[in-house]
Amino acid sequence: MQPSFSASSSGLPPGVGKTTLVRKISSKLGEQCKLQGFYTEEVRAAGKGQRIGFDVVTLSGKRGILARERPLDNLRRPKVGKYLVYVQDFEDLTLPLLLDGSQSGCELLVIDEVGKMELQSKRFEAAMASVLQQQRPMLATIPQASRQSLPLVERLKSLPGAVIYEVTKGNRDALVNAITERITQSKLLA
Repeated sequence: MQPSFSASSSGLPPGVGKTTLVRKISSKLGEQCKLQGFYTEEVRAAGKGQRIGFDVVTLSGKRGILARERPLDNLRRPKVGKYLVYVQDFEDLTLPLLLDGSQSGCELLVIDEVGKMELQSKRFEAAMASVLQQQRPMLATIPQASRQSLPLVERLKSLPGAVIYEVTKGNRDALVNAITERITQSKLLA
């Protein structure tokens, strides 16, 4: 089984720096190997700075909507908290990364994050199950512990060889080098 690495902010509020950590690790590892994947990014209202949603951004720079607080259209969408999830937009951007990755020469799959919004897509959940079955090396972030258990998150946490790092504001900068070094030394990358 190939090792997988997860960053978690267990018990901490969102905004601790998981995405920033993933972006910095990806930047460092991208100099050594071929990465494929995505991260989520907050979207803030112009002028006010208030968070209005999230976008999904591929490592190659393609961007799509993940969720919005008040969509301009009236389409029915699954709701997570105060946000409506754009399942189709999310799938259009992320599924090719998961399904085609092993053929594209990708050495490390980067997934930020596997959480409630992303798991509104049953196709994403199935693609992740396929990735796990293929034992593809990955770096993934998972959400803080929640009242409702997420089976895919629990499966990621219990993978043989999985290494879980709890991200805090105090350790997030030091984790960039620690995780990059661990991935490199694990001979995970060709």
